[in-house]
Amino acid sequence: METKGIRDLRVNAVELLRQPGVTRPVDATVSGADLDVVHEALAGDIDVDVVLTVMNDGIVVRGEVRAPWASPCRRCLRDLSGVAVADVDELYQVEVIDEDAYPILDHQLDLAASARQAALLELDDERLCRADCAGLCPQCGIDRNSATCECDNEVKDHRWAALDGLVLDD
Repeated sequence: METKGIRDLRVNAVELLRQPGVTRPVDATVSGADLDVVHEALAGDIDVDVVLTVMNDGIVVRGEVRAPWASPCRRCLRDLSGVAVADVDELYQVEVIDEDAYPILDHQLDLAASARQAALLELDDERLCRADCAGLCPQCGIDRNSATCECDNEVKDHRWAALDGLVLDD
């Protein structure tokens, strides 16, 4: 069954294309399942807030897609959450002239594909709790942001271990 949110992402293009220069806002909240967005970080409904601008050769769609997320920090595994914001700037055309344009099919402008793509690209970002996150100690597992340990964390390449005892004369 089609929900109201996904229906809001389908716009009658025939009426719009008769009026070049006209703008029309589209604001919809859609579940990830309705957009076919399957991602472990998605933590709620996806908001699509765009403005359609009618041109002579198509319809330009500009705005934002916002998707709430929750995932662990990639270094220290601390739980994080936020909202991923993707800018949308797409062109839809009846006769696709521009290779980056989306087609207008059956006189309908379907914004779902563009919203899905924008949400998935932003949700795939690896997140850090802070830029200088020290992460977990690979030896003992302690969170190096809040405590220190005495583990030897020097990175060693065992292929060169035979040269460790080499003393060169200056």
